Amino acid sequence: MPQNMEWIAQWRSTKALNNTWISAGERHYFASHSLIFILDGKATWSINGQSVHASFGELIALEEKSVLEVIDGGDMDLAGWHVQFDTYAVFEEGREVEKYDWHVPSGEAYQKVQLPGGSLASIIQHMSEENTGEGRAPWVGNQHLLYELLNNLYQQKRDNELRPEDGILRSVDYMREHYDQVITRGQLAQIAGITPWHYSRKFNEQYGKPPLDYLAHYRIYRAQEELLLTSATSQDIAKKSGFEDAHYFSRRFKQLTGESPKQYRQHLKHRRIVVLSPICAEMMIHLGVIPYAVMVTEILLSPHQREQFIVHGVRLLAITQYDMDLELVRQVQPEIIVGNSMTEEIKRKLRTIAPLLTGLHQNIEPLLYQLAAWFHKEEAAQGIQLQLKQQVSVAQQKLQPIIQSASTVMLLRVEAFGYRYLGGHSYGISQLIYDQLGLAIPQALEQGTAWFNPCSLDLLVQANPDYLFVEKRMMQHFSADENMRKLLESSQWNELKAVKNKRVFYIDTHLWVDGHGITGQNLILNQMISNLVDTASE
Repeated sequence: MPQNMEWIAQWRSTKALNNTWISAGERHYFASHSLIFILDGKATWSINGQSVHASFGELIALEEKSVLEVIDGGDMDLAGWHVQFDTYAVFEEGREVEKYDWHVPSGEAYQKVQLPGGSLASIIQHMSEENTGEGRAPWVGNQHLLYELLNNLYQQKRDNELRPEDGILRSVDYMREHYDQVITRGQLAQIAGITPWHYSRKFNEQYGKPPLDYLAHYRIYRAQEELLLTSATSQDIAKKSGFEDAHYFSRRFKQLTGESPKQYRQHLKHRRIVVLSPICAEMMIHLGVIPYAVMVTEILLSPHQREQFIVHGVRLLAITQYDMDLELVRQVQPEIIVGNSMTEEIKRKLRTIAPLLTGLHQNIEPLLYQLAAWFHKEEAAQGIQLQLKQQVSVAQQKLQPIIQSASTVMLLRVEAFGYRYLGGHSYGISQLIYDQLGLAIPQALEQGTAWFNPCSLDLLVQANPDYLFVEKRMMQHFSADENMRKLLESSQWNELKAVKNKRVFYIDTHLWVDGHGITGQNLILNQMISNLVDTASE
């Protein structure tokens, strides 16, 4: 918190982020100052007219009368909390209390900071102990939480004040934003605020190459992406990448990549490829394209994926959940990076290391054909698609008694910070269960459009499924054990038909969620058949 405080903060409410935070087009007006912290997933919002990417571990501060619109609820399961508070001026004893005109420390329309691991753990513990799902925790506990969050806000502001903006980084940002334009060393030095000679020396020390060589590499990376993702001519790509002359572009391209632009398009699968997700890497292996390395979170890596990677000699780059170790990626010297990134900022940084093929689909079949088009493996993709459809067809036949009876099936997720259910109109395992197999979702859950939607115990009772799959969420930093215990000991649990009829099945995150690829789909279908058919016949 700032020194010589002229104001105090008073907690007003704490509420979990609900469906209105993940539904595109929803608008939130803040009558009070607010702090929003994200504990899972990601989203894109517009805050006071500015685009904001929110993701795991971030704290976002807004002043009263701010307006937030949901642009994209995210392709992951967003979860977090919204804390509202008021501020009052600090006066000498005897004077009447007045509201204080508080502003976020950055002085901008909003402020976003990354919460350190210790603060995140403390917040999770607070939420678990106080059970603030309805915003009715004791005032003192919530006041403590408020000041802990505000302290993080002001602490990071002080840290930034101790580290003035680096001129070299400013010039690099300028290169990324204007690489398609004419850029001189003199311009970059002026942006950095130092002499051209001093700028070149400092830049070389920091990046290992002169600034204009760095710019040339960056331009070639963008040209490589255009070559792989479009059918544009070399002339058009040259201009779009900042090269006025197509002949110079081709000469520089071959100098930096070892191939002409035409040859590069044909030899993508032979490049050193680093993949950002196990599912994507697994799918590439099925297509006959072996990645050099894949980013993995050890506790979430499905055994079948680990075995595939070991057999095919794919290097495992171990990271913590929701982390992107850019230095680890840089060390393996990729020639191509394939995958989606958590935030736009990480995407920009990855694109300085190598060409980035991103914007991947979330569902298996569209992703399969997207990768097949990039690597010229369309025939292999057709064979895999046929295999996937046959697996679903066989499963449908075996599940016919359940499908025809319209028995309802629900997937409940137990997390460190509450409960959620799998929506019936989403992607991944949702499409497999409800769209492809044709199983019925409980009517009370029909409105859940997100991948995983907030679920109270009362809503669980309303859903009252005939069959219930329960996933105890695996996360690197948090445990769902306490909420699982509360669920099993609750009165609502014993009211459920699935519990009374012994039709509750426990599933693993690393298969059903993180491992739902080509091999994983068959494993999941076999589990579903084994569980549903066997219990239905009893």
